[in-house]
Amino acid sequence: MNSEYLKLIECWVGRSYNPDWVENSFVKDILYETEEDLQNFSKMLKSAGVIVKRPKYSTYDVKQKPQLLHARDHLQVINGKLYVGPRYENNIKDWLKLNYGRLPVVTLDNLSAPSIIRADKVIFDAVAIKKKRYDWFVSGNSDVPTVYERLSCRAEDIERHSDGVLCVVKEGVIIATHEARNLEHIFPNWDILYLEKNTNELGKMNKSRDIVWHPSQIPSEYKDWVGYAPETFFDVNCLQLDSEHLMVTRYNKKVFDFLARHNVEPIIVPFRHRYLWDGGLHCMTFDYKRG
Repeated sequence: MNSEYLKLIECWVGRSYNPDWVENSFVKDILYETEEDLQNFSKMLKSAGVIVKRPKYSTYDVKQKPQLLHARDHLQVINGKLYVGPRYENNIKDWLKLNYGRLPVVTLDNLSAPSIIRADKVIFDAVAIKKKRYDWFVSGNSDVPTVYERLSCRAEDIERHSDGVLCVVKEGVIIATHEARNLEHIFPNWDILYLEKNTNELGKMNKSRDIVWHPSQIPSEYKDWVGYAPETFFDVNCLQLDSEHLMVTRYNKKVFDFLARHNVEPIIVPFRHRYLWDGGLHCMTFDYKRG
């Protein structure tokens, strides 16, 4: 089982657009700062002994959201196979170049990979993954323990990703939002920290240069870049280095105290435009190999 809290060995880090591909100076600044933060993130991973790989665009359309930024949207490794959900047909080959033929590739339209949680079993979120897709996976992986269950109270929608609802920090430990459901049933006797939505922070988004995110703040031709940040909870959108270290985007006393009780060290990774891109550290990465 390639659980998400095992030691991270190889990580793929997403890439936004080259600033030279746009003319607007404000948008150029966003792209420069995004790449700076992703490079810093990559250096932090490398300093922890992680092999880091990043894709390059073979083709692009700047009116679309950067298709190589959210690595987690398209990719999952389960049972020694690389599952690929090609939401963006033009760039899926750019991800596969990083595989170098090392793992067998299984293509599955609209995989909704962020809604597949790997822990002591593989949990498929019924909010985002259709039952027939789950049944198809099970038919080819009968030796893998799986669960098919709703992980949140949200309406069914393939774009509503579970990594905005919970993070399995380590065996027996979970951080979750107020929207999470059925966790005690799926993970009996685990310690689960539930967080409330920070409405004060949501109200500040429009006013802060550091968390630019609203469509009205960028030129209209780039409006498709912007996600729905209030739907995402960045205190749970984390990346596990191993069962003793968790990479996060900011300080949260409640989270940090909870992690300390479980002997987990939080590592803050600056990511200035997470609200613009509607993605945290888990969204921007793909844990290709753990062990």
